[in-house]
Amino acid sequence: MILTGKLDQVTLKMSQEDVTGRMGLSWIEHSMRHFRLTEILDRRMPVGGESNREIAASRKVMAGVLSLIAGAQRVEDIEVLREDRGLLNAIGWQSMISPDTLLEYAKIKDNAGKLRKAQEEFTIKLMRDSEFKEFTYDGDATYFDSEKESATYSYQKKKQHSGMLGFISELGICNTMDFRPGHVSPQTGILNQLRKAVKQAQGAGKKITRARFDSAGHKNEVFEFCEEEGMHYYISLDKNQARMECIQAIKPKDWQEIARAEEDLERKKEWVETVYVTNKGNAVRTLVLRWLNPQPDLFKQDTYCYHAIGTNNNEIDPMRWLEFHNGRMNSENYNKELKEGLNAGYAPSHDFDTDRFYFLLNVLAYNVLQVMKLFYLGEAARTWTVKTLRYWFIGVCGKIVRTGRKYYCKIINATEKTFALFRHCLSQLRIVL
Repeated sequence: MILTGKLDQVTLKMSQEDVTGRMGLSWIEHSMRHFRLTEILDRRMPVGGESNREIAASRKVMAGVLSLIAGAQRVEDIEVLREDRGLLNAIGWQSMISPDTLLEYAKIKDNAGKLRKAQEEFTIKLMRDSEFKEFTYDGDATYFDSEKESATYSYQKKKQHSGMLGFISELGICNTMDFRPGHVSPQTGILNQLRKAVKQAQGAGKKITRARFDSAGHKNEVFEFCEEEGMHYYISLDKNQARMECIQAIKPKDWQEIARAEEDLERKKEWVETVYVTNKGNAVRTLVLRWLNPQPDLFKQDTYCYHAIGTNNNEIDPMRWLEFHNGRMNSENYNKELKEGLNAGYAPSHDFDTDRFYFLLNVLAYNVLQVMKLFYLGEAARTWTVKTLRYWFIGVCGKIVRTGRKYYCKIINATEKTFALFRHCLSQLRIVL
């Protein structure tokens, strides 16, 4: 039927029909059951109440995850999903927890730590089930402005929280994570997370063979650990006094120009390879880049800007080395997905433990979407952002109906491209893990 009158002449009514405009959310929940995430959550985060009627941890956590994936900007936005009867029926839930219940659960001091342990087991399974045998680990710290009491002033001179995150480049998953006040140094915890990543890969029967960091990873302990584990590292080096003295000693004739793309013809870049010796005597193969300083000022009149990258890979060609190191910039895109595609930059409380739990909930939502793209939605969705997934898969109208002894999921008024995503997801759900 086509609406021929004006909208202001329409009578408005409320309805609780079994139709949902978020059918993709229910398929994500079923996929996570299939991938055994709910089993992991319930084992790692057992409920502590005496009543056997207490809601399982997986139901509480997944309610928060689904809300974030749907686009929630505040904890209170979970109320929208609570009223979506079609979604609840499609998931198989009688009800969904309230925002207050989620916040009370987040306040419990040990729950954030338990959630992180559950995520680590989840990512080990993900690595084990992937086609890759070897991985690249990218470590990166990210910061979020906040006026909450749990935030502190960072080196950026802003009141912030920070997340110390590690990603498996080949899978795009966040496998190591921590939430800290803003004043904590970006270098703090890097070695610990790298050790943890190596153990995760070993637990999956795989191996991390490459590690990439920005200058926060410029630590003798990181260099030595990579050597011990047989890993190649690619690390941006600090431009400290010793480093700059080494750079200034390079002869002008040794610099070579880097071939430039047409869009970058205005900025001439040059490179040279040298060796940097740390204060502990470790020799680091070093690639130094320089380009003309575009904005010399009264206090910094250097002719050139410099960037140095260290590695222990003595076989790699310098330009391939530069290209591979620059690949770590993907972690910036992952952080953007967490902060803008999801809601990791928001702190719901002045209580640090609550904010930490909510941040880790965002990381889990991010990893859930990565699992969907890697294992359930097919090749077409591998590079999609959260916003694209919402448009093509998550925010799709549909309903579950029963005819005789069969259940049907009716996808309503969708494109063939969207229907193909659901069809591929169903084929994966029929595979016994």
